[in-house]
Amino acid sequence: MGSSSLMGQRSQFVVPRKELINQTSTSVDDCGLVHGFVASGRPMDPTAGIVIAGIQTLVGRLGIVLPPNLAVIDEAHHASSATWTRVLEYYGTSFIVGLTATPQRLDGRGLREHFDAMVIGPSVAELIRRRFLSPFEFYAPTLPDMSGVGSQAGEFIRYEAAAVVDKPQIVGNIVEHYLRLAPGEQGVVFAVSREHSRHIADAFNAEGIRAMHIVGAMSDKELEYFDDSMRAGDTRIACNVELVGEGYDLPNLSYVGDGAPSRSQSKVIQRWGRPLRMSPGKTRAIICDHAGNAISQKHGLPDDDRIYSLEGRAKRSAGAAANDDDGFSVTQCKHCFRCYPSTISACPGCHIETPAQARVVKQVSGTLSKLEREAVQKANTARRKAEESACQTFEQMVSLGRVRGYDYPVQWAKKQCGFRRIAIPFGVSIG
Repeated sequence: MGSSSLMGQRSQFVVPRKELINQTSTSVDDCGLVHGFVASGRPMDPTAGIVIAGIQTLVGRLGIVLPPNLAVIDEAHHASSATWTRVLEYYGTSFIVGLTATPQRLDGRGLREHFDAMVIGPSVAELIRRRFLSPFEFYAPTLPDMSGVGSQAGEFIRYEAAAVVDKPQIVGNIVEHYLRLAPGEQGVVFAVSREHSRHIADAFNAEGIRAMHIVGAMSDKELEYFDDSMRAGDTRIACNVELVGEGYDLPNLSYVGDGAPSRSQSKVIQRWGRPLRMSPGKTRAIICDHAGNAISQKHGLPDDDRIYSLEGRAKRSAGAAANDDDGFSVTQCKHCFRCYPSTISACPGCHIETPAQARVVKQVSGTLSKLEREAVQKANTARRKAEESACQTFEQMVSLGRVRGYDYPVQWAKKQCGFRRIAIPFGVSIG
């Protein structure tokens, strides 16, 4: 963005939540870059070369905000949602860069409509080996039974899930294992509902551990107070539902308690990533999964290898676990509750031998192994590129978008034609 500004180009960094505005502004300030805002409660400078925008404010001001030359989309896995699509549609002539650690949606929908290429960065395991991320210990002290909980839009129905996990025994178990595994460490606990979050915060405070329950409805001043309190170390535990699940940057975090069962792999991987940032003196992070997300929901461990593609993946049936097709196999030590890959024969914590379990790849009709999936994805990508290259006119590109079932084929076609220098008829609307 700094280089873009030096060349006289306008750039914009768009974040999904208002809580990330201050954090992003501080990071841009640290780089010595002057910037403006499109955000609630802040003055808007339409002449600013660099702008930090909150998506909810931006979508309401599209008529008065000029599309930038460069738009950087934070947490880009949200790009296919209706709000983000409106913005990206309006920015049809902008160069778009999306950033995300989890380019996968719960509904299986891909990001191909908005992005043309995926640049895969180093894996979590490699970043840990190279000391860019913290090593971690992963525990699963409780495995709640979610078999009777219904689903809505692919996710557990919140009040039904709360009835399972918002119980004194499980809430107490969260505090108990924090005191045993990460006493005094600063961390975040994720709850399934606001009431559940309050109960967890109350339980921590009852043990003399300063905890704060936070919600998105808090005022900017209240959220600023929370952030200052966390960064000063005065508040040790932040209890929330999904407020700081993605993007929240606090390197001193070294503990996460996950008390919210979820069928979304991306959601839980984002949560578990909160304590993995390195900071001076940090030797390891502690992740306690009290929701059964690693084992019962088969989301695996934070450093498991995962295959991502712009094409997305097939939708799951209502009763399928969130990661059935990947077959992650995790062993839970019955003595210390530590979790580790099933290919390891002994618990890395208490060193008690466990019969090794091979990593599972389901051999059922229609299910491919990991190598087969990679080959199919490469073949599909090559086929799609050939289809796009065969289009010689704007109308042919629109037709291809419609055949593929894109919700916004005209907008997609306009962007593709811009990259390929194919003439676009004057006055074409991308609505």
